[in-house]
Amino acid sequence: MHEARRSLPEGALLPGTGDARVLLTLWYVRKSSYWIMGLGFAAAAAASESVTLSAGSDPNEYWAELHTPLAGVVLAILLRVSTSAAGFLVTFPLARDYEIGLSPRTNFGHALGVWLDRFKVMRAYRALRWTHHVREVALQRLGPTGSRVGRLDPILDVTNVVAWILAVIAVLASA
Repeated sequence: MHEARRSLPEGALLPGTGDARVLLTLWYVRKSSYWIMGLGFAAAAAASESVTLSAGSDPNEYWAELHTPLAGVVLAILLRVSTSAAGFLVTFPLARDYEIGLSPRTNFGHALGVWLDRFKVMRAYRALRWTHHVREVALQRLGPTGSRVGRLDPILDVTNVVAWILAVIAVLASA
C-alpha cells in the first residue's frame, strides 16, 4: 500500500482530482435528495388530500409512481439509493489496495472470506468518504473550482430546510 494513502483523510481518496470530482458529485446529488423529497411531499399535499405511495417491490411500480403527485418523493428515493450504490462501487480500488500486514486467510472458504472482508472495507471507505474532512480534502484538490463548488454546501443546507418547512406547511394546510 502506498504510504500517502495511510494518512486520513487523504487516504480515503485516490491520487489526483478524478476521485475527488466523483466523490463531490455523488455527495451533492445525495444531499439534493432532501430538498427534492421535501418539495415532492409539498407538491403531493397541494395536489391531493389522499395521495399515497403504493409502490411495492416491483421496480415497474416505482416508475409508475413517477406519473403521480409523489414523483418528487420517488425521484429523491431513487437518487438516494443510486448515489449510495455508486458511492460504494467507487471505493473498490481503495479496498483492493487495502492491506494491513496480517497473515493471509488459509481456512476453508478463504476466497469467499477475502471478498466479504473487501466488501466490509468498501462499506467503511464509503462512510469515511462522506465525512466533512474527506470532502474538504477533495475540495482542496480541485483548487479554485473546489472553492466555488464548496459554496454549494451551505446553499443546499438552507434549501433543504426551506423545502421541508414548505412540505410541513403544505401537509398541515391540506389536513
